[in-house]
This record gives sequence, C-alpha cells and structure tokens, in this order.
Amino acid sequence: MAMRAETLGKLLTPFGAGIIVLDDKQRLLWMNQAVKTFFDTTGRTFKEFFPYEIDLIVDQVVTLHDPEGHQYLISVTKIIDANPCHTVISLQRPSDFNYSATKSYCLETALDQINDGVVISDFEGKIVLYNRAMEQLEERNRSEMVGKFIWDAYGYKDPAQSEHRQVFNSAAPLLDRFSAHVYKNGRPLFTSYSTFPLVKDGERLGVFSICRNDTKLRELLDETIELKKRFFAAREAEDAAGMLPSKPHDFTSLRTPLNNGTHYTFSDIIGEGNTTRKTVNEAKAMAVLESNILIIGETGTGKELYAQSIHNYSSRGTKPFIGINCAAIPETLLEGILFGTTKGAFTGALDKSGLFEETGSGTVFLDELNSMPISMQTKLLRVLQERKFNRVGGTNLITLKCRVICAMNVDPEISIRDGNLRQDLYFRVAGLSLYLLPLREKKDELKSLIHHYIKKYNSAVGRTISNVSEELSAAFQSYSWPGNIRELEHVVENLMVRAEESDTILEVGHLPDHLRHRFSEMVTEPYIEASPDLNEALGNLERSIIQMALRRRNGNLTAASKDLGIIRQSLIYRMKRLGIERP
Repeated sequence: MAMRAETLGKLLTPFGAGIIVLDDKQRLLWMNQAVKTFFDTTGRTFKEFFPYEIDLIVDQVVTLHDPEGHQYLISVTKIIDANPCHTVISLQRPSDFNYSATKSYCLETALDQINDGVVISDFEGKIVLYNRAMEQLEERNRSEMVGKFIWDAYGYKDPAQSEHRQVFNSAAPLLDRFSAHVYKNGRPLFTSYSTFPLVKDGERLGVFSICRNDTKLRELLDETIELKKRFFAAREAEDAAGMLPSKPHDFTSLRTPLNNGTHYTFSDIIGEGNTTRKTVNEAKAMAVLESNILIIGETGTGKELYAQSIHNYSSRGTKPFIGINCAAIPETLLEGILFGTTKGAFTGALDKSGLFEETGSGTVFLDELNSMPISMQTKLLRVLQERKFNRVGGTNLITLKCRVICAMNVDPEISIRDGNLRQDLYFRVAGLSLYLLPLREKKDELKSLIHHYIKKYNSAVGRTISNVSEELSAAFQSYSWPGNIRELEHVVENLMVRAEESDTILEVGHLPDHLRHRFSEMVTEPYIEASPDLNEALGNLERSIIQMALRRRNGNLTAASKDLGIIRQSLIYRMKRLGIERP
C-alpha cells in the first residue's frame, strides 16, 4: 500500500508543489519533499493538520489554515477505483516562493514600484503586463491596455509596424531607442526605451520593453534653448545700438552675471601663487587664438570658470556661450541637442536648431567629453574636421561657426586606453591643452584661498572670522582635497555657519561631524611653514626623481608620467617649473 501511495505521489508531483496521499482512513501514507518543509510526520490523520471534513472539499480548490494560522491552497481528489481507496491532496502555501503564483505576484508588485515603465506582450502580441510607471509615462490606464494586441493599443494599422512584433520575429533586441509612441492632446510623449525578446529553451514567449520618460527633460532643454535664443537676439540689438563694450577685453572689468550666458571672467579666478598666475596667462594666450581647446582637470578645479573666462577674453566675448555636460544628457537626446532636428526625422521630431547652430560665432563648451558615447564622438569628430553638419534627419549642410572648448576630469590617455575617448577626436579637440593642477599640488595657495572664502562668508553669515587655528591649518595642509577648490569652499562654508558670532578663529571643533571624521587623521602637530632651505631640498628631490624616471624611460614623457603616477601634462609642467630638459 505504501509503495502504491509513493508511486502515485511521484506521478502527481510534477503537477503541484506539494502532494499528500491519504489512505481510506485519511491517514498520511506519503508526502513529497515540498510538503515536508511544512510538516514532516507520517501516520497522522488529515484532521490533525487541518480541522476540516475532507469529504466536504473533494473536487474543490479551497483556502484552509493549519492550527498555527498558516494559509494553504488545497485541492482534494479521491481515487475510488483503487483498492484500497486513496485521497490525493495538492497543497500550495502562498508564502512559499516555490509557488509560481506567489513568485509571479511578488514580481508584478515589484515592477509596479520601480520608476521605469515596463510593458510585456505575449507570443500572440497581446499586452499581458503594463506597470504603474508605464501608466504615468504614457498617461494611460492599464485596464485599457492589458489584453489588447499591441499594434491596436498603439494605433498601428499593420502589426509589422509594431517594434514588439519586429523583435519577436527577429529575436534581436532594439537598444536605446527614442520616440513618441503616444500623443496627449496632440503633444508627443517622448520615451527612451529598449526592447528585448523573451526566449526560454529556444522557444519565443514574448517581448518586453523598459522605458524612461524624457519628455520633461526635452521640454526643459528646448525651453532653455528658446530663452537663450531670445536673450541673445536682444543682446545683438543692444550691441548694434552701441550699448555694449566695443572691445572683448572690456569684459574683464564687468561683474557677474554677464549678458552672454557666462558668469565668470579671469578677474574671478582666485589664487595668488605662481601656478595660478601662469595658468591664467596661458589661458589668456589661448583665448586670442581660434583653435579648439581641451581643458583637463579634476572635479572642482574650475574648468568651466576657465572656459567662460577664455570666451570673455576672446574676440567672441560679445557672442553667446553655451555649456552642456555630456554625461547629464541621454545619448538619444544629445545628437538633436547639438545638431538640431528636422521634422519627420523621428516620431514627434520638429524643425529645431541645435546648440552649434544657435551659438553662431560664440563658444560651445562640452564638459566631460569622455562621457560622450563613442557613436556621438564619431559624429563630433567629423563636424570638427569638416566644419559643417546636418540637422538630424536633414540634408542641408550648415557651417560650424562657433568655437568648441572641451573639458575632461580624467587623464585623456587613460580614457583612450579604456575605450572611453577616441584618439583621433582627442587630437582634434586638443589643439591647445590647458591643464589645471589639483589643489594638493599647489598647497602654497591654500592659505590665500582659505582667506578668500572666509572674507566671502563673513558678510554672508554675519561673522568676523580672521583666520584658522594652527591645528586646523595643519589638517588642511595634510589633506589631499579630492574635491579640490569646490570642496575647500564647501568646508569653509560649513565652518563659518557653525562658528559663534563672537568667534574670530575657525577651529577643528567647528567642523560638522561628517567633515570632522574626514579630517581627524590629518589633525596632528601644528603646521610650521617650510623654510627656504626645505623648499630647496624638496625641489631638488622632486627634480632628481623626475630625471631618474626620464632616464629610465629614455625621455618618453608618457611612460615616465605613468611611472610617476601623474598625467603627462603635469609632468611637462613640473619639468618647466624645475628647469628640467628632456633627455
């Protein structure tokens, strides 16, 4: 009898997560492993686990609770032809993730909480899942979408026009697309999306798309461009009326904000050391030329400040300056933003000029160039080479009149090596290169920078601070400042707002907890300024180390800079400062 019950149970196991076989007295003869995770005792009656009359629930699917309150979905079948009679119970515990319905419910609930829209169509093309974020993206109700053929739901006359059916038929994904599949009161709702096939054991089950809403971002970018267009039109009218300075250099005497899309001139660059003065002089010399410029510097070193200052010092100073961060704009939008679009180029596309066209003879600043997708770098390279471009979807060539200044926060050679920057684009944009040293490599300017920000925030927060304590100064001198000047300003601002009105000296105790922990290891003995002899000794040591690296690499600057752990431009700067000739 037990063998017959076991055989029967094993035969039925594939059809349910848990199988129990009872004898004619409702005693447990056999249970599979799934049931043993719930209770593991044979020879007991069904009522000991579930206080219900089994005969009342035969051929039904019911929800029962055991004495401990756990819920089960149970179906009961009697095999009356057998001798003796057996009762087979299929048992599912909804809290068990082996239960497919539970897993499906949890996954659908999770999909409803994410910010990305998800839509799934089955092998017939019917929509089977349309999550909450998708409702918000397309401003539709899932009850109107689920169950419809996807081509009907989105208004395609021919099913072949549906990308879901294209992906289903080809089994090849469509990545990083950008389009408006839905219109609201005639307004296109743009989404960035990727569409993937669902394939299991070689059989195509359906298709799903993951979507992001770019409508708001696109509207904001378009609004910004339109405002700049109106602003610069008014600016040119003022220029024609003789209301603006006649020479671009006159901008250095103006205060911010300026009327050409910038806020900074060279007079806004702080720092009294030789390094900053030399960098400013190099930037001024570059400003009067027409070549493209690449500014290299870590985060917080002031790359855009220098870019705006170069623009204002140049002959283009009265023209627009427009800067964008290549890492902040999706690839699907970036091409249209830079080059403009032509009506019909893609669904919802309108005739719009891009930044290169809008800027005219001004300056376009491309920050974080190494974050620009390689495909876009290829297009940018061609534009810079030919000085002509098309709008997206257009055929008319437009002449590039603006100057392009690019910036990077990592070593270009590292970006090229890692495949994040095309080497030929680097050579094209780096006709002139300006390297901004990190703060840790110009600690001689730290004191003047600190006093500048103390003076700035004295008036802002109503304090009369005059200096920092020796202990805090020692910590500042020892710290590496990964955030550079931007981080320094942030730290001084935090110190100032925590100082009392009667305080005149900033102390370590004024640091907030998160900054005090950061500087705790740096607070040692009071900082003593180096004597001239020490400066000379340090200079000789640095000169010797660089000369040794150059000799070891036979004068190869790139290889020597890698050995020294600095970028090539930094090595060149140090060689000039220390009077080292290249072997």
